[in-house]
Amino acid sequence: MLGYRWKGLLACLGGLAVCMAAAACHYEMHKDTVKNSYAAPLTAAPREKAPLIGINGDFTVNENFKSHLPVVVLEMEEEPPITTRQNPEDGRFVPIEGVEPYVDGVFYLYAGEGGVNSLDGEPRVVSRMRIKRRGNSSMLYEKAQYMFKLVSESGEYRDVDILDMGEEHEWILNGSMADKSMMRNYLVYSIASEIMSYTPDNEFCEVILHTGGRYTYQGVFLLGESIRQGTDRVNISKYRAGDVFNAYLVRRDRFDEEGLMLDTYAREQGLASEWFGLLYPSRHDVSEDAVTYIEDDLSRIERVLYSEEQDVFSTYENIIDVDSFVDYFLLNEFFGSYDSGNFSTYCYKDQGGKLTMGPAWDYDGTIDNYKHEPLDTDALAFQTKPWFEQLCRDNTFISRMEKRYFELRRSSFSEEHVLDKMEEIAAHLGGAREREWYRWQHMYTQETEYSLEEYELEDNTVLARDARTYEDELYRMKTALRKHGDAIPAQLAVLHKSAVFTTGVRNWHGAWLFLTACVFLIPLYYIARR
Repeated sequence: MLGYRWKGLLACLGGLAVCMAAAACHYEMHKDTVKNSYAAPLTAAPREKAPLIGINGDFTVNENFKSHLPVVVLEMEEEPPITTRQNPEDGRFVPIEGVEPYVDGVFYLYAGEGGVNSLDGEPRVVSRMRIKRRGNSSMLYEKAQYMFKLVSESGEYRDVDILDMGEEHEWILNGSMADKSMMRNYLVYSIASEIMSYTPDNEFCEVILHTGGRYTYQGVFLLGESIRQGTDRVNISKYRAGDVFNAYLVRRDRFDEEGLMLDTYAREQGLASEWFGLLYPSRHDVSEDAVTYIEDDLSRIERVLYSEEQDVFSTYENIIDVDSFVDYFLLNEFFGSYDSGNFSTYCYKDQGGKLTMGPAWDYDGTIDNYKHEPLDTDALAFQTKPWFEQLCRDNTFISRMEKRYFELRRSSFSEEHVLDKMEEIAAHLGGAREREWYRWQHMYTQETEYSLEEYELEDNTVLARDARTYEDELYRMKTALRKHGDAIPAQLAVLHKSAVFTTGVRNWHGAWLFLTACVFLIPLYYIARR
């Protein structure tokens, strides 16, 4: 009887090893199939003697306009309207009634092989589109950001592979006026792509509006992926209406009047101020039973994370992908993202899997670019974010972050790597940097409502954070990253002082008992057989 038990135990352990190997193999295969536009280094732009040639004094474009970057032309009868307003009472962004967000147009992409793109060349992509402004506060920016959907002549969605980023019909044009460097989003995405399984692909481009017969230069943008389910996006299982236990993708953000907001445990108990919105399955397709399952599943996770009982709390590793939570914390902390965790915060779960944090999104306000206060380079902030404040009650989770940070500081987060990446991006932008600053000089070189607020230090000196040149902005960024990167290890160590659990010891307790038993029982078993 004892022999059969040991054989059964060995068989179980063998099966577990096979499952773990299969899972690792699946991850590696999946990782290799995901397109990554950041894998190859950016090429430096050719030197331009006169970068502003081709742009008239009223910012219209003439026949001399050329760019080394891909050129996007958005042809519309009129620009998409502003569709939201900010409620002064609670700060929420609410839809303006009676305003249709989308307008029809044509999308042109000029991206030839020769490295020089102009409007008299042959477009690489031409497609009808439906386009709207996007963003919350950025919805009101003079330099608009866009989300557009490619459609056929009959109005059906049309999946197109744009700049080798994979076939899709929904795309983003992100040109945040809040980021004078034009690189914060791309920089963080590039680093994120080195440590996370999926990061939205993006390529730099220059955008021109064609409205009313005029071609008007709009500046430097990132043309890239939106966060959606798909083979080249968040690659989770497709929704099946008859299956309640579906994969899902959610976003924590402000309440969206037009979205499907989820009622979860943390919201019901007043533990989280923002909402989870269901992105996939689509609110137009999902069944009530599937919504209930997703709400219950997120609530189950939150009950564990917010539990005061160690036996309950220590089970979080069984239901969340802890490594993704560690990397998400460190990425956002390293780059000083004060919005992440509360806003534009995504997570997803595949069928039969654990909840995974990510993808990374929206970093124009990072690296000391938060309007209302400067980056405190000597302190941490992400341990105050929903869910993460709970995880930081655990010494084991903090220790995992410490170990991972030291690994990343020698690779993706190393000062040399990050600063080299910044120089690479600046060199790639080349003359487009000058064109962007020429187009928006009234916003970049003067004080406006979007300027970074001055900050009074403890010694009563006033810190002015607004850079008036591109070089000064890069210097600010590099200084902030150096100081904060060096301070993080000591601050992670401080988190241990407020931790109340050490789940690693508890979780391994049973394993150590099992191993100890094996040390004594196996010899006894063989002695008994003799």
